[in-house]
Amino acid sequence: MDGYINGYLNAQEQALYNANRAKGLLCIANAKTAIDLTKARYVNTSSVMHNGNGDAFRHAVWNFGMTIDVGADFAKKWSDAHEFGSTGQPATERSMDIYNNSIGISLGKNNPTTLLQSSFANLTQAQVRAGRLKIISNGNLVWSNSVGEK
Repeated sequence: MDGYINGYLNAQEQALYNANRAKGLLCIANAKTAIDLTKARYVNTSSVMHNGNGDAFRHAVWNFGMTIDVGADFAKKWSDAHEFGSTGQPATERSMDIYNNSIGISLGKNNPTTLLQSSFANLTQAQVRAGRLKIISNGNLVWSNSVGEK
């Protein structure tokens, strides 16, 4: 497992993983779950999955799950390491991701007894539909909506 993880994580994520492998594995597992939930709920088009509502949902639901599993502090450290440790990401995309990550952490803090993936997904998708997350449209940060839902 370490061989796979060592090639998958950026340097900042790797340092966090090395410091706490159990929490690191939970963060990685939540990333996989977030991808699967996003694919199940949003159409697979680049405008939805990259910088659109699917992308916003994925970041928020990932951080929601991490907050439940590893606590808000470690979830923020991990998601910040993911965003700031990646290279070549445009500033607008990073800003969008950090904002949506913070919404997921807030959801986790406000719903600490949530255990079912469907509950994570439903609560997060409601935030996307309500325009409480951010997406990028024509190069600008705008509020999310229901476009791209299956």
